[in-house]
Amino acid sequence: MTVSPSPFLMLLQQIDSGVSIFEPFLRTHENLAEFDNTVERLREMERLGIVRQLFEQTRTHQGQERVEMVMVVGGLTEEGRRLLTEHQTHVN
Repeated sequence: MTVSPSPFLMLLQQIDSGVSIFEPFLRTHENLAEFDNTVERLREMERLGIVRQLFEQTRTHQGQERVEMVMVVGGLTEEGRRLLTEHQTHVN
């Protein structure tokens, strides 16, 4: 049985591999809702000191402000690398 990594861990892995810009693939309701979840995970990572800094680009559409792009500036912190290494050690 293969266990897929959590969305939080998948974001850690992407950032560690050099991905710094996150945005919705398509502007469908489902993709935007999924992207909102990604934005919240990235914000939590910043609050916890796992990533260095976030830059968010927002747009107002029909009176509602939405985040349409998030850039991770500076990548993972030492704590972020430690968490990633710790999880990979437990998985292997």
